[in-house]
Amino acid sequence: MNNPQNSKALSELMSKEQVKKPSFFNQILPYLITAGIFIYLYFSLDFKKMFEILKSANLALFIPAMIGFVIIFGLVDSFTFGQAYSWFNAKLSNYEKIECRVAPYVVQVILAPLAEVLFVLYLLRKKGIKPSHALSSSIWTIINDFASVATALSLAVIYNLKTNLVPEIGISWLMVLIIFWIGYFGNIIFWHSPLNPRLADWIARGEKAGKDQTGWKRLLSRIAGEAVQLLRTFSLAKWYHYLWLYLVRIGVLIGGLISNVLALKAVGIEAPVPLLLIAVPIIFYGHFLPINVGGYGGPQMLAVFFFSIIGNCGSKEEVAAYSFLWSTGFLVGRFLLGMVFLRGFWKNTFPQGFKSSWKS
Repeated sequence: MNNPQNSKALSELMSKEQVKKPSFFNQILPYLITAGIFIYLYFSLDFKKMFEILKSANLALFIPAMIGFVIIFGLVDSFTFGQAYSWFNAKLSNYEKIECRVAPYVVQVILAPLAEVLFVLYLLRKKGIKPSHALSSSIWTIINDFASVATALSLAVIYNLKTNLVPEIGISWLMVLIIFWIGYFGNIIFWHSPLNPRLADWIARGEKAGKDQTGWKRLLSRIAGEAVQLLRTFSLAKWYHYLWLYLVRIGVLIGGLISNVLALKAVGIEAPVPLLLIAVPIIFYGHFLPINVGGYGGPQMLAVFFFSIIGNCGSKEEVAAYSFLWSTGFLVGRFLLGMVFLRGFWKNTFPQGFKSSWKS
């Protein structure tokens, strides 16, 4: 049975904390970029030839791989982001971790900026987690996700430097990765240094900044105090948290590589291992950047660039066919998986109705 005092405190917090819906411009930006990319692709590809390649694709090879990957992605996404929220913000059950991360996939396939806000809104409405604290855990998780991707890229670049299978990928790639790893491990060392207690106290005090001030000083202090909260998870995370999350996120990397390799084979494309290890993670994460809508646009342009222009693994039409095939499978799979958990998510996130849950 819920504690009445806890319920009252949660209600008070939710009445003070509101999540701002993405601006109209931020919501249409992916559509504008995608439209520009499709105009470029229209003049670069023979779409009739591409559709003929798609018709002849080996779906018996691709569909089982895509189903397996979507399930792996949903579980890993839930038990990394969800576990970070549970470690550093408020205890979540396993079901809540899945519901929180998977249900917004339905919106993510067409309105990615709004979906990112829905994750935060759910945690506020269901658990009373401050948006800045939820964002802090999300940023921390994403940085560890980058580390898993950088692992594949690092191995691929080093191997390619020895074999020269893809001449265009040279020492400059390795230098960028070295800079990333210095920053990544430097961050861990910094937050495990003797400075941590003082920094954690400074971050905690930031929550109260500006409460005894008025006017523009209060506004600036509140903005600064909330910005500082984005560092909160970094001050709390231990080395074993980093290691656990990094190892679990590797599962998405492996699943993504397998499903993409089979999608390439389904349209008759073979690619060297170094190129696969570099291109596939970058193309995959292009699905979550504001350069596409539903996985269409940016990922196709990246695929053509890596596999056709750099790797010379096939024609632009063959590579585009592979990319459209994979993106469609990922979109449909995420949508169907999200629909399973959408009803409970909607009830917990919008108990007062959709419009009343947003900051105007």
